[in-house]
Amino acid sequence: MAHRKEEHEEHHDERWLVSYADFITLLMVLFVVLYSMGQVNVEKYKQLAESMRTAFTVGGPAQVVDSQINQAGGTSEDGSSKPIVVPGIPEGPTQSEEVAGQLTSMLSSQNLGNEVSVQTNIEGVLISLSERLIFKDGQIDLPPESFQVLDTIVEMLRPIDNKVRLVGHTNNTPSTNPLYPGNWELSLARATSVAKYLINSGIAPERFIISGQGEYAPVFPNDTEEHKAMNARVEIVIIYKIDSNIIDINSPGILP
Repeated sequence: MAHRKEEHEEHHDERWLVSYADFITLLMVLFVVLYSMGQVNVEKYKQLAESMRTAFTVGGPAQVVDSQINQAGGTSEDGSSKPIVVPGIPEGPTQSEEVAGQLTSMLSSQNLGNEVSVQTNIEGVLISLSERLIFKDGQIDLPPESFQVLDTIVEMLRPIDNKVRLVGHTNNTPSTNPLYPGNWELSLARATSVAKYLINSGIAPERFIISGQGEYAPVFPNDTEEHKAMNARVEIVIIYKIDSNIIDINSPGILP
């Protein structure tokens, strides 16, 4: 009887080994899963990033660029994969890219270098005019050499009726103009000067939205004279509204 009791206690003491072994096994499985999740496929990541960039950039339908996950697009007759249009994301106003391309072509003959840039963004067409092109230091009067580029912009604005946003910017150099003691005032006055030129050239004043951001929205750090010159600018945004009818709020996944 004593021998059986001793044997029973010995088996009871060894039961923890079973639980311990189960715990170690689960822990090993957990580490294997975590390791697998940590192995990022760089190419897949780049493709996903490109898909997201395309989806939220004006000028084209949102597409999934990886043909292996082309679940909704199917294939064309020639066997190539069709792009997937993401539900709820509009294809984007292609007019903005057309206008940007035409404007870039028209300005390229004026040898403006880096003084003018034209690009599309989520709002429409963004035209950036540097201070060196359209203003003297601390001044708001437009010099004659700026007229040609502004006339080109007028030519693009005349056949359309889009709203136009004008935003003045400065670098962090304090204003030396006693009429505009701060960069807020100077940037707004410069945007207004450009607006007045466009209005006097025949563009309706009710189309304009004018603001000044002073030194507080730089595109580069104000650490060199070149960067300061690029930060002091006036931005002209030709706004392209996204058609709200394109987005169906009843579509699956738009609202919870």
